[in-house]
Amino acid sequence: MKITDFGKIMVIVPHQDDELLLTAGVLYSAAHAGLNPHVVMVTNGDYGCHDHSVGYARLRETLTGVAMLGVPNEQVTFLGYADTGMPRAESFLAGLYDETDENKVHPSHCGTETYGLPEKPDFHAQHFGMPAPYTKAGFVQDLKAVLDEIDPDSIITTALCDTHGDHSGLYQFICDELRSRREDGKKVPTLYTGIVHSPAGDENWPLRDGVRPLTCPEGLESASTLRWENRIVLPVPQEMLNEDLAQNLKHRAISCHKTALKPDAVDFLYSFVKADEVFWKVDL
Repeated sequence: MKITDFGKIMVIVPHQDDELLLTAGVLYSAAHAGLNPHVVMVTNGDYGCHDHSVGYARLRETLTGVAMLGVPNEQVTFLGYADTGMPRAESFLAGLYDETDENKVHPSHCGTETYGLPEKPDFHAQHFGMPAPYTKAGFVQDLKAVLDEIDPDSIITTALCDTHGDHSGLYQFICDELRSRREDGKKVPTLYTGIVHSPAGDENWPLRDGVRPLTCPEGLESASTLRWENRIVLPVPQEMLNEDLAQNLKHRAISCHKTALKPDAVDFLYSFVKADEVFWKVDL
């Protein structure tokens, strides 16, 4: 596939840095092809923080990182939901998805309602005049509204087999919404999915082998319906192929995420500086 085959792309991901790990090359190529890609950040990445300071830092880091790829602030949307843990039992988005009471509030470490930046408010506050409560109903409303507003031809998001509960939960919400749109006779964007946290474990995949093509994560096919031979391979642009990482654009963009680059995450995050990015088309 060529980048122009995707049309208008919406990258929707749970956490700050996911947009670069999965799609830095896609965003750069789409932006420079005049396709005006849009990034939707679902949570504020504020795990373990008891105020908004971590969320504010991570949101600003996203704006800086994607700007390096040619994506301006106005093509980034913050939904402003919470980040409460990686295991599905602790995950905010998986907890919302599994919730049977759509109006039950799921509090985070630092609040009960959406927030963005003082200079760039969250989507719900901008469009409905106030933040959304941390409920399943609020999230579904925002997902519907942001799809209506951006009107993408293609969506790229995280995979069902991703071992982070927020990543798999987001995938489930998006699939449900796209099926609902199809039933209602609305435009249904083509959905593509990619992996951040693989069944092989973050310590094992991606391989720490430099700017090489991605390899199949061990355990992928036993943990999912994804087949490596069915992947869509998109080579990254020349600016992201430099083995001198100080000059490699994807490495430099990931480096904007100073809050996420903790000692135990550095090798993992930079291991996504690869020669390609891979996705699967989802059959809804």
